[in-house]
Amino acid sequence: MVALPFPIDRPWKIEDLADMPDDGQRYELLQGELFVSPAPGGNHQLVLGELYGQFFVLLKKHAVGRAVVAPCDVRLSPNDLVQPDLIFFRNEQTQQFSNKGFNGAPAFVIEVISPSTGSYDRGRKAALYIQWGVEEYWIVDPDKKRILVHTAAEYTSMPKIVTSGIIVSSVVPEYAINLVELFAVGI
Repeated sequence: MVALPFPIDRPWKIEDLADMPDDGQRYELLQGELFVSPAPGGNHQLVLGELYGQFFVLLKKHAVGRAVVAPCDVRLSPNDLVQPDLIFFRNEQTQQFSNKGFNGAPAFVIEVISPSTGSYDRGRKAALYIQWGVEEYWIVDPDKKRILVHTAAEYTSMPKIVTSGIIVSSVVPEYAINLVELFAVGI
């Protein structure tokens, strides 16, 4: 990942991204700073597919909201645009979703970290998500086979670390992930 400097006269804004090339890179803004990262690897995609697949099945039975897999822009503020790997928003948040992405804070965000994105997924993004109103944020680490959990209700800079068993979402209690099964899909 490369952090590029601010424009000389001001921080980056969402509209500054309109002229970026469609080159397979991920372009995100964190507090007006542009971050560019490459497309994720195979292991990342397998784990993400499993997380989304379980959401898809769950939401067919319990229509409590929608889950959207990346790429999907999430506009938190004029200077904060992120592309989480997976978002969940409640039915009452549907008006915030359009062809341009999601405006505001989804209820639940999941990031599957890659070596190039791990440090800012665990640090700056965690703080940013909670600041703008994300209720629950999971940081899935396939290499270490663990999930770091931040919730708005219990937010501290140190997340809850889950390394075994079944993890249950506080936002969508029907969404329960068995860590052994989740990480078995990886390569």
